[in-house]
Amino acid sequence: MESYPRESKEYLPVPIDGPGTLTSHVVDMQVCLYPVRPADDGWKTAGWDTVDGQTVAQIMIGPGSDFDFSDEPGTYVPYVRIHATPELPVVEGAPVQIS
Repeated sequence: MESYPRESKEYLPVPIDGPGTLTSHVVDMQVCLYPVRPADDGWKTAGWDTVDGQTVAQIMIGPGSDFDFSDEPGTYVPYVRIHATPELPVVEGAPVQIS
């Protein structure tokens, strides 16, 4: 399990497999304290990148971001929502530890 210090502000990447046109779709993310599930109003705009040849959705976590865990360390699960009309798939990422 990846671990992030609560004082760190950095991108949290989630690997996503799909067609080459995948990154043309709008992508949102939520990062939820385990076992909480995503809320309808909790989605935040994320972005696409490539890490070691793998397409990833990513969002900033840490102090001053939409996902600031400074006061509540624990196990968190990232969720990725891809706007691929007419589909709206949600991908559950690997849990991360915020210490």
